[in-house]
Amino acid sequence: MEISKDKILRYEKWFIDNNYIFDSEVEVIRSLITPYRKGIEIGIGTGLFASRFGILNGIEPSNYMAKKAIERGINVINGYAENLPLTDNDFDFVLMVTVDCFLSDLQKVFLEINRIIKSEGFFIIAFLDKSTTLGKIYQERKASNEFYKKANFHSGTEIKNMLLKTGFNIVGMKQTVFNLLNEPQLIKNGIGEGLFAVIQVEKSHLRKSIK
Repeated sequence: MEISKDKILRYEKWFIDNNYIFDSEVEVIRSLITPYRKGIEIGIGTGLFASRFGILNGIEPSNYMAKKAIERGINVINGYAENLPLTDNDFDFVLMVTVDCFLSDLQKVFLEINRIIKSEGFFIIAFLDKSTTLGKIYQERKASNEFYKKANFHSGTEIKNMLLKTGFNIVGMKQTVFNLLNEPQLIKNGIGEGLFAVIQVEKSHLRKSIK
């Protein structure tokens, strides 16, 4: 279903009204990004995150959202995460931010991402951790939230297990957003406390996963 222009305006307004939280989310992702040559964001939306990291490519099913990302100088391909219209082993870096909760088949998506990443590349997924205190609040209130009422949130354990199942090794994990006040948020190692969780992985043949 196409997202309305008005809804996109309200979506972007959230990041303006909550700029300190947004900046904290950007910084926790940035802390796990290693040098790369060719990156892509899956479910790029309006390009807010990609534009902060210099990512020049994106996949997005919504035409209206894609148009906003294109206005930010990003090359956007219309498509879905479950069936990426991309060639094998083509990207050094793949990013996906709070998209997991809208996917119909998370395993298939992770397998697709594994397919398009080069052997030396890495994948960073950021998600709202439903096992945290704030995550439980989001879960309880999602029915009244226009953006998340159809969301299927995941816990950190669910995401980690699926990543391992689909051929990835976990390299790093960090978290932020410990309250919903628009103020700079702490960035901590690990996951399980902060609402906004970030995991960096690589293809499993490279080295052993961390515990």
